[in-house]
Amino acid sequence: MQSVEDTRFVFRRTVVMGAAICASLLVYVGIVELMRAVMKPFHGIAVVPLGKVQTLRLLIYGLAVASVIAIRLMRGRLLRVVPGEASRLTLMRLMRASVLTFILAELPALAGIVLFFATGLSRDFYILLFVSLVLEFMYFPRRAPWDDLLSRGGGAPGGRL
Repeated sequence: MQSVEDTRFVFRRTVVMGAAICASLLVYVGIVELMRAVMKPFHGIAVVPLGKVQTLRLLIYGLAVASVIAIRLMRGRLLRVVPGEASRLTLMRLMRASVLTFILAELPALAGIVLFFATGLSRDFYILLFVSLVLEFMYFPRRAPWDDLLSRGGGAPGGRL
């Protein structure tokens, strides 16, 4: 059986990683606002032909949708209960699922900042940032579901994958 201290330690470490990734979203806001203030009016660094801007926007929004779908599929697969699995392995799966979710949830904002640098469209950046913030909030680790999965997942001494 997994000790409470180990679970608490891994959970706290996962929360700190999530908070750091959420803080990086604020850094993106700072970069965008700094670029807009210093290079007023900011029209983007890359020269994107006017006809290609809409195509680029659709591609970036498609990436955001793919990120949401990937989170749903990945979490469903990684958080599946494995009977007889050692609690330590279940705990590591929970941590891995959370970290991968943080990374995938950050992708829309990252794509938004790329779009901003390419075209200067700050509105699209803020829309994609909002998507990332919602995903981070929705999937931020909570202790009760972790404890529930650990109690259902087994706790066999050797563990199997």
